[in-house]
Amino acid sequence: MNYDGLIGKMMQQFSTGDFLTEVNAAKKQFFESAGVFDEYSTDFEQKMSQFVDWFLFSRPFASQGDPPIKAARNGGLRLNLNADEVNLLENLDQSRHSLFEFLKTKNSDVYLRDLFANEKLILKNSAVTIGFEKDQIFEARLIPYQETFVFTHSFCFHPPKASKYILKEIKRVRKIKNEEERLREKEALIMKLFKMRYKFEQYRHVDIKEIYTNEPRLRI
Repeated sequence: MNYDGLIGKMMQQFSTGDFLTEVNAAKKQFFESAGVFDEYSTDFEQKMSQFVDWFLFSRPFASQGDPPIKAARNGGLRLNLNADEVNLLENLDQSRHSLFEFLKTKNSDVYLRDLFANEKLILKNSAVTIGFEKDQIFEARLIPYQETFVFTHSFCFHPPKASKYILKEIKRVRKIKNEEERLREKEALIMKLFKMRYKFEQYRHVDIKEIYTNEPRLRI
């Protein structure tokens, strides 16, 4: 397993030649939500990981209509990948993007609940076991590996005081019967919450209820 190597290789290819214009447009779009892109800021690495995850897995590539991972797997984007990397690409395309509740760690296993699926998951021998808090809600992406999952490097941790609002919104999405519409609303909610998280960072003096709300006074 070398997902990090494959993701890094793909981003190198997307950052040159004919793809460069697309990447620059994506960066502009992303950092309108995530705030200032400053390589000297303390959250630079975190924002870069979030951008890479969003660009490869979620953002439709202009000429394809699908995100780069899916477009590359379907042959719509021609990338220089070897046979082993093509096999890994299939797992990347089967990733699980969701909001999770942290339950506990046991040895090197991480116990989570996928809040949209209402499903308990165990990440066996996880490389990431620290940085979580009990009952914390966070955005992450899981990639299938053997009989378990592994995290990508992109996380968005939401403040505990926002949990009531988040759970209410998840419940709303879960009630949507049409699967395609439900998936669209799920991704839209995850992105909306991502924007709210960075507004919370920007406006620490504002009550969190004024940010995590469907009737914000601040523009989100």
